[in-house]
Amino acid sequence: MNLLEISGLQKTFYDAGGSAAAHISVPKLVLAPGEMLILEGPSGSGKTTLLHLISGLLKEDEGEIIFGGVSVTGFTAKERDRWRAANIGYIFQKLNLLEALTAEENIILAAKWRAGRQPDEDPRQAAIALLEHMGLGNKAKARPSKLSLGEQQRVAILRAVFNRPRLLLADEPTASLDRSNADIVLALLKELCGRYGAALLLSTHDDYVKAQFGRRYDIRIGRYAE
Repeated sequence: MNLLEISGLQKTFYDAGGSAAAHISVPKLVLAPGEMLILEGPSGSGKTTLLHLISGLLKEDEGEIIFGGVSVTGFTAKERDRWRAANIGYIFQKLNLLEALTAEENIILAAKWRAGRQPDEDPRQAAIALLEHMGLGNKAKARPSKLSLGEQQRVAILRAVFNRPRLLLADEPTASLDRSNADIVLALLKELCGRYGAALLLSTHDDYVKAQFGRRYDIRIGRYAE
């Protein structure tokens, strides 16, 4: 069974005058459990919109999204929130780390939205173990502004995988990084997806990043790239 199946997905945005300002169309997209797929297209082509639709942060106008054999299209907003917390890890393009919280606390925050962890598992210890594994153990008490951009990105990734999601959505995760940090982030994504068995849908317009993965879906033409 496929993890994710999208068919006939449509979303249109309108300007203040009621005219269509932007539109995306995804005729068909399929993602298998544990698969890693690149979502490609230039800036403004709708990659972020599609990730928001898949995660339930936006409601589609038409079409269907099936996740694990269950259609999520008809879910209420509350049902989508619960489903997202249980199944989706999201790495936002702007990271969305909270400055009032330390790196450790930003990661633990994810546990608030899901009560699916083992009763005897201490979220704080689990977060520290992840940070130490990624060479950030000495940054656990640091706030985001005290971290480098590459370190912030790694904390955002650890937060996204903390609840062991079935699907990890990464929105341009290397866009603001130099090549060295980009390599670290890509290796981290592959390692964590392999460790937890999560599928990965990564949006990018960077040819270097595309070359690190196999399959690609071009949102401009609505089909898999050759």
